[in-house]
Amino acid sequence: MWCSRRQFVLWSAVFLSGCGFRPLYGQRSAGNSVPSQFSRIEVSRIEGRAGNHLSNYLIDQFSARGGNNKKEYRLDIALNESKYGLAIREDESVTRFNLHLVGSVRLTRLQDQKILFEESVRTISAYNVVQSEFATLSAERDAEDRAARDMGREISTRLAIFFQRQAL
Repeated sequence: MWCSRRQFVLWSAVFLSGCGFRPLYGQRSAGNSVPSQFSRIEVSRIEGRAGNHLSNYLIDQFSARGGNNKKEYRLDIALNESKYGLAIREDESVTRFNLHLVGSVRLTRLQDQKILFEESVRTISAYNVVQSEFATLSAERDAEDRAARDMGREISTRLAIFFQRQAL
C-alpha cells in the first residue's frame, strides 16, 4: 500500500507539471507573483458595517502575503446590502432572513487610472429570528460578518486568478 501511494504522488507530480499546472500563490520571490501583486493594492473605504468588515478582511489578506510594496492599484467596492424574509409563520411573522450582499468590484491602476478588472460579486448569508431581540441582532451581525468574509475570499480568489493570467 505504501508503494502505491508513493507512486501515485510521483505520477501526479509528473502529470501536473506536464499540463502546465502552477500553484495560484506560488513563486513568492518573483516580482509579478500573486502575493507580490496583492501587496500593491490599496483598498478604498467601503461604506457600512459590512463594508468595514470587508475592507479590513481584504487589507489583512493583501498585506499578509507580499510585504510592504508601493501601492500601484486601487480597489474600489460599492456594496449593496438587502435582506429578505425566508421562513414566514401563519401570523405573517418572519423567522428566518437571507442577507444578500452585492459588491461591484473595480481594480484601477493608479499610474494612468486605467480600469484593469471589473466584476460583480454576490454572497448570501442567513440568520434566524428568535424571541430575544439581542440574540436576533447578534445573529444578524454574525450573518453580516460571514457574508463580508465570504465576499472577501471570493474577491481575493478572482483577483489572484486575474494576476496569475496577467503573468502568463
